[in-house]
Amino acid sequence: MNCDYTEKDFRNFVNKFDWIFAKTYADTAPHEYIVLKKVGLNYRDEFIKIANFIREKGFEAYYYSRVGFYYIIDKNYYWTMDEKIEDTDLINRAKLNDYKLINNMWTWKGKTATDKSSLQ
Repeated sequence: MNCDYTEKDFRNFVNKFDWIFAKTYADTAPHEYIVLKKVGLNYRDEFIKIANFIREKGFEAYYYSRVGFYYIIDKNYYWTMDEKIEDTDLINRAKLNDYKLINNMWTWKGKTATDKSSLQ
């Protein structure tokens, strides 16, 4: 699938919504997301374009053992998790300041309960 979606289109799309903070992952993998059914089913085609754009213009990297496609723009990186692009109904993003990419693997810079320094 050839992607005629541009970075400007991508930026305009992701900036038109209020993103939801993923509370479940606040202490282990902080990020935000938008869900198709919350922003409106009329955005379905654009969700698919976003997923395609991320795969064609982004890069592959790991988050733990999961390989995915990621796209960096401004101060965030974006990803989707569906195997098939046409199934995309969720778009995620995380702040670049919160993560580092080492040897093609994303790691969170934050502290967890197992970090001894965080317990002091």
